[in-house]
Amino acid sequence: MTATTTRQETVPLTFGGFDFAGRIVRGGGRLAPIVLVGGAFQHKDAWGRVERDLLRHADVITVDLPGWGAADRLPPGYGVDFLAGALGHLLDHVAPEPVHVVGASYGSGVAHRWAQLRPERVRRLLLVGTMTHVTGRLRRRIARSVELAEQGRHAEFTAEVLDLMLSRAPGIRRQAAVRRCLNSLVGAMSDADVAKYLDNTRRLLDHPGDDGRVLPVPVLVTTGEHDPLTTPVLSRAAAARCADARFTAIHGADHLVHLERPAEVVDLALRFFAGEPLSGLPYCTPVEHVVCGVAR
Repeated sequence: MTATTTRQETVPLTFGGFDFAGRIVRGGGRLAPIVLVGGAFQHKDAWGRVERDLLRHADVITVDLPGWGAADRLPPGYGVDFLAGALGHLLDHVAPEPVHVVGASYGSGVAHRWAQLRPERVRRLLLVGTMTHVTGRLRRRIARSVELAEQGRHAEFTAEVLDLMLSRAPGIRRQAAVRRCLNSLVGAMSDADVAKYLDNTRRLLDHPGDDGRVLPVPVLVTTGEHDPLTTPVLSRAAAARCADARFTAIHGADHLVHLERPAEVVDLALRFFAGEPLSGLPYCTPVEHVVCGVAR
């Protein structure tokens, strides 16, 4: 057993009739607990180096919400508010004090919505690869992935998912290794995994998940500078809807920035959560302070 496995606790829960589970790993350091809410193909045990490095500074909480990982399948009629409620149900059990939250990709919408509903429970919020809504060409591309999965055209589905998330721009760090990893992960999806992907993607397309209220907690939004899915333009627009937000793009990365540049994602997160300066960082664009739509 590793040191991490001996310090972790899995917390099985039920919310709204659906079984799911959280996981808390005891770390060290001075920061409040850090909650990680992952993307569509990520489960609670799959944060790798990001989790390991964060544990030097705080306890880390991860989760398979309904519809994720080993949790129950969640029909697409349940919206983001339901998932935010499930996240709050977990955190009320394991971390009743205010926490830092990282929401990545699909999980960024859930983390953002929970912060809107429970701002008193959030110290700071980091959103990695996020957008306010899905429209236009991107909506058609995502809908195309649903169509391919429904028709059982798995090779084409896999190729479409990879093209949605991975840039073909030169200079992406660890691009070949990450592409192989994602290709293997998507290619090995079971029928149950595909069904959850379909549910979650339809939920993304059908539910806005945001009632427009301005988020009052400090927010940092980031993504890879070459992200083809949640582009820097879309991510900056999401930052502009918060009362006190910062935005930056990480060099040499695309949508899977936490796999391509994990050390840099952790460094950025820890600086932000500790309230340290974010100026002059060599691995990202100059950090913009965005106040309700005005970048400075």
